[in-house]
Amino acid sequence: MKKRLFLWTAAILLLAASAAVWIVGGMLRGGPPPPAFAQVREDRQLSEAFLLDRYGRVIHELRVDASGRRLQWVALGDVSPAVVRAVIRGEDRRFREHGGVDWLAAAGAIARRIAGDPLRGASTITMQLAARMDREARPRAVRRTWEEKIRQARTALRIEEAWTKDQILEAYLNLITFRGELQGVAAASRGLFGKDPAGLTDEEAYLLAALIPAGRARPEQAAARAWRLARSLEGETTLERLRFLAEERLGQPYFVQPAVALAPHVARLLLAEGGRRVSSTLDGDLQRQVLEILRRYLDMIRDRNVQDGAVLVADNRTGGILAYVGNQGPGSSAPFVDGIRAPRQAGSTLKPFLYGLALERRILTAASILEDAPVEIPTPAGLYVPENYTNRYSGPVSVRTALSSSLNVPAVRVLGMVGAEPFALRLRDIGFSGIRKDGEYYGWSLALGSADVTLWELVTAYRALANGGRTGALSLLPAGKTPPGWKTSWQPGSGRP
Repeated sequence: MKKRLFLWTAAILLLAASAAVWIVGGMLRGGPPPPAFAQVREDRQLSEAFLLDRYGRVIHELRVDASGRRLQWVALGDVSPAVVRAVIRGEDRRFREHGGVDWLAAAGAIARRIAGDPLRGASTITMQLAARMDREARPRAVRRTWEEKIRQARTALRIEEAWTKDQILEAYLNLITFRGELQGVAAASRGLFGKDPAGLTDEEAYLLAALIPAGRARPEQAAARAWRLARSLEGETTLERLRFLAEERLGQPYFVQPAVALAPHVARLLLAEGGRRVSSTLDGDLQRQVLEILRRYLDMIRDRNVQDGAVLVADNRTGGILAYVGNQGPGSSAPFVDGIRAPRQAGSTLKPFLYGLALERRILTAASILEDAPVEIPTPAGLYVPENYTNRYSGPVSVRTALSSSLNVPAVRVLGMVGAEPFALRLRDIGFSGIRKDGEYYGWSLALGSADVTLWELVTAYRALANGGRTGALSLLPAGKTPPGWKTSWQPGSGRP
């Protein structure tokens, strides 16, 4: 008797559910056409921007959007087959058979609802994709209304009419949120497992698929769901291994390693918006080589308490920057400090301009003799006593020898002939914008580089020497282009506008 009552009840519930499905099916007919697959892929806003070198190659990837992590779109063929199998099994087993709405699952859900059982979702992959594309729908964490569900199902049916199954699956994998801010399979794969989606193993695929319905799940919860998926797919793993993997990957903050990161300081200067691809004058091969040379050199002189450095390479003819290395990179004690734009004391690097001014004014010739001997110069603050770096003196030397040997005392004598103020004016004229005080402020020590300058300014000035005294601005962008947010009058060293 009880068995017969159960069968009758089940039949009535199934009939009622079928009638409900038939009614809902009628409501789903029509509706606006969905956007084209290519349009959805093109409209997806990335959280990263990309710096290109002069040959169009990506040399740096930089996050510029804090609202979520969305990396480049990944083709279905570049996703591990294990991920595809696990996602279909976990989210929509009859994905390849239905036309957007799984009517059998829908009828079962309605029957359970009529019977008073807890409501279980019957959303297909296509319906979930439709919800992602519906800008009017409420957030995923909020239970959607019947009106939203119907709109979602209607859109799913239209998508199935216009798109292929592989396109639906590809878009789904690129648009869904797996965990936290990780949106799309590329961000989830690189953020959680440190690899591209093509390289995910079976166990990693089970865990990734387990996060789709519960992105905030604790490691043990995610592992339990991944274990159920693995068993249904007859995967060769154990619950213990999945628990270890979940704890290792979900139990700590995730990090999305940039695919390429050769020019961080230039990227922060030029990249401002997600999805942008900005071309620069840099040469990616040379940038990589300069980084390696700097690191090797710093290793060689580490015992001299030198821990960091910067390199700027420019084309003397065009002014285009070929390599821009602001510090040694990950090994730097201050990786965000840009050593090319940070003011530093100039040291002996200003001497060529001092001697050049003396030659230009015919005060000296290259063969003129200067005395390299100890000297004491009275100043308002007391005696100024310049010394050579080696603490040795050569006596009478030519201008050629004094400059090529970077002797300090002869340079101070030349400053006395030229004058501190004329020299300060000359330095400002050739691009040292940080020298803002008059010559008397710097005094005799200006000859030995007591003023603060930047490497950008130094390269600009030395380029003038290479070009016969003709000055010109350096540039990180191809001719005629301006970075986003820059004023055309801005130059590194003067601060962002």
